[in-house]
Amino acid sequence: MPRRKQDLERTPRMPASFQPLSHPTLEAKPPAGRGWIHEIKFDGWRVQLNVSGGVATWWSRNGNDLTERLPRPSADAAGLEDCILDGELCAVDADGNPNFSLLKGSMNARGSGKLVYFAFDILWRGESDLRPYALSTRKKALSAVLEGGTEAARKRIHYVDHFEGISSADLIKAACNMRLEGIVSKQLGENYRAGRTSVWIKSKCRPGQEVVVGGWKSGSDGRFKSLLTGVYERGELRYAGSLKNGFRDRDVSDLRPRLKALSRARTPFAGEQPKATGGDRLHFVEPELVAQAEIAEWTGSGRLRQASFKGLREDKAPTDVRREG
Repeated sequence: MPRRKQDLERTPRMPASFQPLSHPTLEAKPPAGRGWIHEIKFDGWRVQLNVSGGVATWWSRNGNDLTERLPRPSADAAGLEDCILDGELCAVDADGNPNFSLLKGSMNARGSGKLVYFAFDILWRGESDLRPYALSTRKKALSAVLEGGTEAARKRIHYVDHFEGISSADLIKAACNMRLEGIVSKQLGENYRAGRTSVWIKSKCRPGQEVVVGGWKSGSDGRFKSLLTGVYERGELRYAGSLKNGFRDRDVSDLRPRLKALSRARTPFAGEQPKATGGDRLHFVEPELVAQAEIAEWTGSGRLRQASFKGLREDKAPTDVRREG
């Protein structure tokens, strides 16, 4: 059970290393009933922020240090007191809405000034480990930390508010009408648990799927046509279909050298294999890239239906990619 606020014990030092994250379980419908709160699900990269002694460090969800790629956010986040925050790093469009396709191009010295960090939880505040405490306590601490930051920090890092005591069905409907990704529902009285947990539930407006890139397909003229994708099942990469829609010219220009550098002679897929038709050629690569796809559904044969490319993910390890839904 979560400790009460008055029982909080002080510990010697806030860790400087990446701390394991809590991950929600995907469900078709959001939970209803007392004790649940609901937050907007933002379309970006899950990132942990560590601020210590006026120095900010950013960690991807799999523990990679992103700090060098985020000079502007790092300078602004340094205006917070010592803390470890959990949130979503997003690129926003002209209307202020998160846009996943803009994110990768902003992860550099020139573009990082356009990024916004949506903080929804706090793991540490100073010397106090807040993970054993209820979400209600953590949210109050998070709000206080952000309100006490510099003006630059407040502009860069936004507190993710929550909805309580309203219909979760109405909320997910409203989120979808606003073309948002969905909502995350959380039990207000629970502590912060690393790993996949049922006390956090995510509900999506439109089906999405992370996929591992195992190759690509070219036409008879050598031009790029699609990515060959898969998901891991029992330790093996299983073919999930081709991803051929949603690519812009700059996406293809970015992908080509990366695919060439990862080229391999044999297929990385186990079991059923992709097929070349009509003069197309298959090219296989080491399964090291993860792509985000928007899909209509999974077919009965385990293939992506009407899949569209949204961008590459560098915040997730390929071996962690499993079928959702």
